[in-house]
Amino acid sequence: MKYFVTALIGWLVLLAACNTDTDPPPNPFDGIPPDTVAIVVPADVNPKSIVGLHYNIFAPTCANSGCHDGTFEPDFRTVESSYNTMVYHPIIKNNPQGIFNVRVMPGNADKSVLWNRLNVDIDGQSGIMPLALEPDSDWPTKKDEYLANIKAWINEGAKDMFGNSPVAGNIQPYMQGVIAFANGGSTPLGRDAGTGHVMIPGGTNSLEIWVSLKDDTTDPKDLGFNKAKFATQINGFDGVTGKNMQVVTTPKNELDFFGNPADYYHKVTINPADFPADARIFMRVYVKDPSLPSNTEIPGDGSADYIKEYFSFQK
Repeated sequence: MKYFVTALIGWLVLLAACNTDTDPPPNPFDGIPPDTVAIVVPADVNPKSIVGLHYNIFAPTCANSGCHDGTFEPDFRTVESSYNTMVYHPIIKNNPQGIFNVRVMPGNADKSVLWNRLNVDIDGQSGIMPLALEPDSDWPTKKDEYLANIKAWINEGAKDMFGNSPVAGNIQPYMQGVIAFANGGSTPLGRDAGTGHVMIPGGTNSLEIWVSLKDDTTDPKDLGFNKAKFATQINGFDGVTGKNMQVVTTPKNELDFFGNPADYYHKVTINPADFPADARIFMRVYVKDPSLPSNTEIPGDGSADYIKEYFSFQK
């Protein structure tokens, strides 16, 4: 699976090497201007997933300057902001019949104001979205395809980027980023441009892994359970004993999955020598939102493979 890092103002090709015992690989996000929104997606992203919708539609068509670029909601700058300001999110403007309650009602496009705004003028004065297009927009030529993909995502449950179904009134905790440091280093290790896994330099006997988590109602450092599991198979976590993650009060601030600054509160350390020499080491984290009935697994079995690869490491 090939990865591409697309920045709104340019392209960055991730290049790194993992066969040195001296200098760590460069941070693949070095050089991205601080106000750049970076989008990391695989070449074969599912166009009916929230990641595919964001990459193909919401970011290039809706997050225009002065539109849904954080100026007002929905906020289409990132996958997370898109999801969290749409799914089960209360509306501001309704139609004259008052039939809508939320922007996206999982499982029912006809009850989702997003779908309505893309097809009709909700009150006869607001227009049909999108109201303005960039000169190179492919919306006019792909409108029917894009509308079908949006409708399919909603009607199939409006799942998040990990394949989780939403819970009304409270979303599950989610990942913003994963970074790792070798032997007490201060520079995050680079990632393989083909698979996205973290590259572990030779001679590493201490791999410190940090995870940035976020929740809509709970501060990340107040999440419970806080464990990590490691396996050498992408879905081989049954029966694996979890390791406690340390939760710090002063986080690391590094770039996240999308190239934006994020706070990292959770960390765990492993010795790569505890795993077979050529094995890929896959990771999952488990946290508890006190307002939800069960622990959240990130990534879960239903997550896309490229997310699972993002949570992996190899010497």
